[in-house]
Amino acid sequence: MVEFISAAVLSGVIYDICKTQAWVTGSAIKKRLKAWIVDDVTAEKIADEVNRLGVNQDQSEAVIERQISHSEKLTQLLKEVKPSNSTTINQYHSGSGDNVGRDKVGKDV
Repeated sequence: MVEFISAAVLSGVIYDICKTQAWVTGSAIKKRLKAWIVDDVTAEKIADEVNRLGVNQDQSEAVIERQISHSEKLTQLLKEVKPSNSTTINQYHSGSGDNVGRDKVGKDV
């Protein structure tokens, strides 16, 4: 079963954004959801819906979560945001021998 982002996670992100800026933007959402795969269009739709709900810096994280949970449109949009399963490995190799980033499977000699 593939999991999707929860209202609780998004409410924390939105709460943090509201502490530093007046308007929620798609780019701010993408920046804070690094562990999740969210495309620009979906991020903008989420931001538009959050702003339409009137979320602001005077609200607590619990109030924001409740607003998100009660929004059918946001609930559907959150199902489109998936956890990132990608692993990035940067390696530098100078010399002899193997340069293995993950599991190495080899034959016993």
